Amino acid sequence: MVFKQSPSIKGKDQPLIIGGSKTADGELPYQILLQHQGQYICGGSFINVNGTHFVLTAAHCVGTRHPSRYTVVAGETDRNTASGNEQLRNVKTVFRHGQYSSRTLQNDIALLAIDEPFEVNEFVSPIPLPKQGQDTTGEVVVSGWGYITPIGIASRYLKKVTISVIDNLACKAFYAIRLLYVTNSMLCAGRVRGLSDSCNGDSGGPLTTVDGGYLAGIVSWGTLCALPLQPGVYTQVSHYIDWIELQASSI
Repeated sequence: MVFKQSPSIKGKDQPLIIGGSKTADGELPYQILLQHQGQYICGGSFINVNGTHFVLTAAHCVGTRHPSRYTVVAGETDRNTASGNEQLRNVKTVFRHGQYSSRTLQNDIALLAIDEPFEVNEFVSPIPLPKQGQDTTGEVVVSGWGYITPIGIASRYLKKVTISVIDNLACKAFYAIRLLYVTNSMLCAGRVRGLSDSCNGDSGGPLTTVDGGYLAGIVSWGTLCALPLQPGVYTQVSHYIDWIELQASSI
């Protein structure tokens, strides 16, 4: 199983956007870059819950101890060059799902509380959440700074690719032979023939509807990137709306 996490975390395989294109400043204003002690590790999404700003990411990207070691950057597109649009915030609390399993990647979701709100503008703005239990079908967009080939290095530039939601029954069948388990709280997306996928380094990042209408998924896991019949597997955000609101209410 591949965790679509950054190469800066030792002991993990690494993932990134394959078959995609470079994004322009402000094109994906909800995309977050997550750092651990100043090093890029994962993606995330800027969300607004009842008027409070949070970052949503994958549980496997963060630990609950020492939240101050994590920082988030909004408005970033080029990791090597500052554009002036970036906004950096410190993480003050990590809410990692209490039933997260590092073995099965079940409940691979974490909510990060930040030390001060973002300044919302054309380069930084939140992505709406779906309704609890809402189904997502059709084409979706995944983005991140992950690998651009199945074996490679993290991308300098934020990239995106349009893929399609894969029926969960089909996805379960694809992965059953590998003894990997796709559950109803997960969402599969990719191309049946491969070639387009999230990959190492994209973990925690957003899977959104093509019009940016809402956040459908969180990059979680998969096998080697962009293989035929092996779509990426995402945490299905609509399964966790009640959980997100419960954690947010404790701030």
